[in-house]
Parts: sequence; C-alpha cells; structure tokens
Amino acid sequence: MDNASATPSSPTPPPPDLPKYIPPQPSLGSPSDTSPTASPPPGDGIKVKIRVAAEPAIDPSPGGAIAPLNPRIIAAAIDLVLALGLLIAAWLLLPGVFGTSIPWLIALAYLVTRDALPFLGGQSVGKKAMHLQAVTLDGQSLAGNWEPGLIRNAVLAIPLFGFVELFVLLTREDKPERGRRLGDEWAKTKVIVANPVAPEEEPFK
Repeated sequence: MDNASATPSSPTPPPPDLPKYIPPQPSLGSPSDTSPTASPPPGDGIKVKIRVAAEPAIDPSPGGAIAPLNPRIIAAAIDLVLALGLLIAAWLLLPGVFGTSIPWLIALAYLVTRDALPFLGGQSVGKKAMHLQAVTLDGQSLAGNWEPGLIRNAVLAIPLFGFVELFVLLTREDKPERGRRLGDEWAKTKVIVANPVAPEEEPFK
C-alpha cells in the first residue's frame, strides 16, 4: 500500500484550558482587614432600640382615690337605716311629741349634717363602715366645715332627688367628673377612699 494513499491521521486536540486560581480577597470590613480606613458596609452592625419607660401614673385626686360607686351606695343605705333608727328612737323616747315633726327633724338633721359632724371625724356612720370620706376638692376633711357639708346633703332632702343623684353618678362612671354628683359640684366636694388608721402596736413586754 502506497503511503500517498493512506488516510492522514487527525491532529490531537489540545487540552482544555483550566481556570486560573484566584486567591480570595478579604472583603471590605471583614475581621481580616486591619486597614485603619476600613469601615463596615452600610446596613451592617447591631441595631439597638431604646425603650423609654413610661412615667408612673399620678393620682390627680388630692387626699386619696375617688370612691367607687358600690361602696357609696352601701354607705348611703347604712346612713338611711341609722336615720330611721333615730326616728323610731325619738318616737319612743319622746312620747309627748309622738306624731309631731320633731322625730323627722332629728332623722333629717343627721342625714344633712352627717359628713361634717366633728365627733364622727368628718365621716358618717355609713362612710366610716365602708372606709370612705367626703372631703373638699383639695382633700381637706369636712369635720366642723358645715357649709360644704350642708350643701352637698341638703339636696337629698328634696323628695326623689336621691334618684336623680344616683342617675348622675351612673352616667359619669367613665367621665372625668366620675364620682361627683350634683351636690358635690355645688359644695365643691368629693368622696374618696379613706385609709384606715392602723392600730398602734403595744410594746413588747
């Protein structure tokens, strides 16, 4: 066989180019970068939220907290029962005036002056039992202070006006004037929760 007729062999392809190795470069702001001008990229870092504590609520009522409605109703019921007891006692102890207006005046006098009686410390019997007290707007006791004591309770001597006052208290439960009936507005008074006086401890024997 002639060499001229032989099929020429195909050339061998060169090997593929391998990717060149590129060493990793430290990123800007990484721990390995000790350059003094390096700064962390925007958005990195720890975000700290500072929460400002709310100021403690301050009771805007001098002298004590405004009395709730239910204890006031119970205190008024106790005072009414006591007034009725005075009425009956006057009838029994004063037989000469039985059937006259004097027993009624005695009961009415207690209801009108009950919050200003000095010997009760400015607390009616019902309020003392429920740890309540009627005071002026600046928290002063009504003991011996007859004018506001009479004004706030004299309106209750009007027939059925007590139901009007109860309605006023119910409608003001969620309003700024909560706990103040019409008599309190006219007399510039309010009813607060009275702190009971702790009994003095006896010395150790």
